[in-house]
Amino acid sequence: MSNTPRLDWTPHWRWMNENLIELVDLFAAGKLGWTPREGEWPAQLIFAHLVLARYHGPIPAPPDLSRIGQVPINCKSASGIKEELRASWEMLERFLSDAARLDAEYPRVGDEYYRDDPARNDGHYIAYHRFAHDLHHRSTLIGYLAQLGVPLDGHRVRPL
Repeated sequence: MSNTPRLDWTPHWRWMNENLIELVDLFAAGKLGWTPREGEWPAQLIFAHLVLARYHGPIPAPPDLSRIGQVPINCKSASGIKEELRASWEMLERFLSDAARLDAEYPRVGDEYYRDDPARNDGHYIAYHRFAHDLHHRSTLIGYLAQLGVPLDGHRVRPL
C-alpha cells in the first residue's frame, strides 16, 4: 500500500447514479428505444448494460446475484431502469463501504479487455473500473439526449 491517503469518492458516484436516474425521465415516451443511427445501442440497452456491469467480479454478494435475470426485462421501461439503477447502487454502496472487500486482491478475469496492468487487482481497482464505465455510458446517454433536442440545463451534467 502506498502512503497516499484514501479518498472516499462514494458520494460523487452516488450523485452520478442519482443523475442517471434523472436522465431516464428526460427520454420522452417511446424514445428509450431510439438510436442516432443503425448499429448503435438504444438508451434502454445502454442502461441495462451499465447496470449489469455493476455485477462484475466481487461486487455482488450472493443474494444480489438473483437480480441479474431481471435486469434486461426491467430495463424495457423507464420505471424498471430506475429500479435497477437504485438496486445496483445499493449493492455497489455495500461493496464500497466494506474496507476488507476493497482491500482484498482478486483473481484476474478477462484481462484481454483492459490495456492497463494494475499492480494489484484489488477491490479499489475494480470499483474504479465500474465508476469509469458508468461515467463513459452516462456521457453517451447525455449525447443521445442532446441529439434528441432535450435541453439539459439544470440537469447536473458534471459529476465531479
